Amino acid sequence: MKSGRVSSIRLMKWIGLWFWISSSVQAQTPVNISVYGKVFSPDGNPAANVTIHISASHSFNADTTTDIDGNYRFEGLPPGLFELRLNQPAKAPYSGATIGYGIAYEGGGRYRADVFIRNPVEMVRKKERTAAVISTREANENIPKEAQKAFVRGKQYREQKKLEAALKELNKAIKIFPDYFQAWTEKGKTEINLGHPQQALQDFTQALQLFPEFEPALSGAGYCHLTLGEYERSIAMLEKAIQIDSTHVQNLLFLGVDNLALKRWGIAQEALERALKLDPSGMVTAHMYLAHALAGQEIFDRAADEMHTYLELNPNTPNAGRLRDTEARWRAEATKGSKTKNPFRMEVFK
Repeated sequence: MKSGRVSSIRLMKWIGLWFWISSSVQAQTPVNISVYGKVFSPDGNPAANVTIHISASHSFNADTTTDIDGNYRFEGLPPGLFELRLNQPAKAPYSGATIGYGIAYEGGGRYRADVFIRNPVEMVRKKERTAAVISTREANENIPKEAQKAFVRGKQYREQKKLEAALKELNKAIKIFPDYFQAWTEKGKTEINLGHPQQALQDFTQALQLFPEFEPALSGAGYCHLTLGEYERSIAMLEKAIQIDSTHVQNLLFLGVDNLALKRWGIAQEALERALKLDPSGMVTAHMYLAHALAGQEIFDRAADEMHTYLELNPNTPNAGRLRDTEARWRAEATKGSKTKNPFRMEVFK
């Protein structure tokens, strides 16, 4: 985008932490990484058909185009220093626009980078430039350096399991910049680590008031509602998060558990099968939940097979004996072809 100004996002191999230095982020990455997110137009709506370019210090370059919902994704990237930018022709609608970003490490080499397009100065009326109210997305471009540094230290401490120190730094970042929705989200994650789901939910809620479509905050809020037994609320949050990122397997797992708790067997089955399809090696627990969803529908042969798979992959689970008994009962029911009320107990909710 030669004619416009671009704020860049950089991803760098470092020491296992997110570091923001000016407009950069540093993190240790595995052999292959993925970068994905959503692009928002100046009016806050998803920006479709926008070309995103990613380049690297080792001569790697790639382009992709956002879909109708503003989503983009780069897969299988090697470690290195990356720059992410809009790649718009001079006469494109967003040529000359600056961008802000919301960025988070999702684990497993997955980096989420949401891009917020701002109108170039010459496209904004004078009275709009001098308005007293500045949107969170605009303000996010101007996070004070001291707030950024505190946020980075907070993430570092959480990674090191120094949770009280992490809270101290994140509270400092929020005090300096109250609209720091990433810091509110990170604080919520830290409260979860401390075993405080109610406080974590308040933090995620604050983040969502600032940025209603911030997927990490939606995911965190969904998990908190699940932990508190508020299944309908959890489902609402997780479904919205999945609309933003349909490949976040943990959200699919939690969605399955929510629907199991409400005895919505078929819906639970669908979510859990999606999670297993996306991550068959990482979603071991999903086999157990899927077994219960199938048994709830009296599909006892498949339920027993799924439970058997779970026990083979996780033989040392504390309740292995009871789960083997459950598997045996289901196999007996499958053999009889019984249509009576299923005789299993929901071990997972004890």
